[in-house]
Amino acid sequence: MRILSVATTHPLAPGDGEPAYVQEVNRGLARFGHQVTALLPHAPGAPLLDDDGPVTIRRFPYFRPPGLQRLCYNGGILPNLRRSWTARVNLPFFLAAQAAAVALEVRRLRPDLVHCHWLVSSGLMGVLTGGVRHRPIVVSAHGSDVYLQNILFQTANRFVLERAHLCTVNSRGTRIRVLRIHPGARTEIIPMGVHPEDYGKELASPELRNRMGNGDPQLLFLGRFSRDKGIVALLEALGILLQSMPSVRLALIGFGPEEENIRRAADRLGITRAASIVGRVPHAEIPRWLASADMVILPSERVEGLGVVLLESLASGTPVIGSRVGGIPDIIEDGVTGLLCRPGDPEDLAHQVVRLARDGALRRRTAEAGRDLVTRRYCWDHVARRFDEVFRELVEGAANGAGSGGATKEDP
Repeated sequence: MRILSVATTHPLAPGDGEPAYVQEVNRGLARFGHQVTALLPHAPGAPLLDDDGPVTIRRFPYFRPPGLQRLCYNGGILPNLRRSWTARVNLPFFLAAQAAAVALEVRRLRPDLVHCHWLVSSGLMGVLTGGVRHRPIVVSAHGSDVYLQNILFQTANRFVLERAHLCTVNSRGTRIRVLRIHPGARTEIIPMGVHPEDYGKELASPELRNRMGNGDPQLLFLGRFSRDKGIVALLEALGILLQSMPSVRLALIGFGPEEENIRRAADRLGITRAASIVGRVPHAEIPRWLASADMVILPSERVEGLGVVLLESLASGTPVIGSRVGGIPDIIEDGVTGLLCRPGDPEDLAHQVVRLARDGALRRRTAEAGRDLVTRRYCWDHVARRFDEVFRELVEGAANGAGSGGATKEDP
């Protein structure tokens, strides 16, 4: 099967820190024998035509000179729009260039199926220029695209969902948001995944633990520094914990627009000695950092499509705490594969940390159950197999003249 994958985020080079889930889906589909072409925005210095093993990569330029292309990568389109006037100027040119690139690639490749990551802008261009009547158009909602309350985005999302043959969602929480936008949308829950074999406690490093603060216990946050991640509430929880656990330490790994606000919050709370902002680390080193922590915390407050860092942590054998937001409860069954806390509640978060820190049996039991869950359901081989099954069904149905229907299915 010929598959055209349309996305706006993808690694530009090995280990560059850009999200790799689009790359992993494409690689997995190629392993099942499909001919996959990824259509992506250009970035300064990147070739227009490239390959990622069996996957062909085509990048379209959207602004001149290329060095002023600031809309994509480096955190994503929405954060770039918030912080950069150049990105805002890029936007109309990007939309026009992406629409033209999708139309051109559809004519050139004649794909059997078009797979668009995010409803806007890739899904919008897919349903507008991908030839909906002649081939299935699949959109994948990753979370942030369907949580936006902006009326323009909501209208565009509804337009896409009404015309796409299928919307894959990464969690039950994301599916609920999709169905609020368009109750008739056909959805399939297919989460993102990890490679469990790349993680494990044997990768723990005393050097990295010292860089984190060598706490007792040693807490770790890994993710984007954005408002939705609940990092300030985590810092407030740390302040509470220090009153009864003076040796507790927190390391923050990541980058994003809220970094300066995070530093100011730590200073205001008087906890800078206990909170270490590590910043960005190479992707290849993440398994070692996760293995070196005592617990990983994801305290998201409003938006969390799935929470892949929780999967990576459980694959590492490191216990986790997450908030009851979005797709996090898909991964964390409270008391079974981790602990859940109320979003935006520092006292409850601190209570869960104490509970996990003081109960060694609970830590071992949840870590073991969590790794088993990741291995069974969230490994990339399983995810790729689900995409392959769904795509084959859609293409066969299109060949037989079947409609898209309105069914909603869950990942088995």
